[in-house]
Amino acid sequence: MTLKRKLAAVTATSAVLLGMVPAGIAHAAQNCDYSVTTTRYSCNGPDSVRGGSDVIGARIFTGQDYTGDRLTVWVPRPCPKNDKVDHFVALNDSPWRNQVGSAQAWSSCWVWLYPSDGSRHGPFRNNHPDLAFAGDRTVTVGLS
Repeated sequence: MTLKRKLAAVTATSAVLLGMVPAGIAHAAQNCDYSVTTTRYSCNGPDSVRGGSDVIGARIFTGQDYTGDRLTVWVPRPCPKNDKVDHFVALNDSPWRNQVGSAQAWSSCWVWLYPSDGSRHGPFRNNHPDLAFAGDRTVTVGLS
């Protein structure tokens, strides 16, 4: 790291600590986890929620291009291709409710976004950096 970058980092940190930057700008993104196996949710690392054999089914982000708060959804095994949605995650009052900006599908899972009107968008089978067209109304995420 160059001296110029170090100085910029120290200046930015000092501004945050001294209250010179609005709190919203200094907000560090949350990295949270939910396991459909254990039904536990936490922002203190995956070990506090996941089951012994859980794999990542999806990652949901509040920002476009995989930025902002991240929710990792853990599933008991890779998603089977059985023509049904196998797992549902209600976003309730979480930061992701009506704020899904992007998503990554993992472990053969496909991601579905459900607005409150009961319709759905998807399946999103890979990485999708821009889901603003549907994510601003999403209240439930499904994995199939």
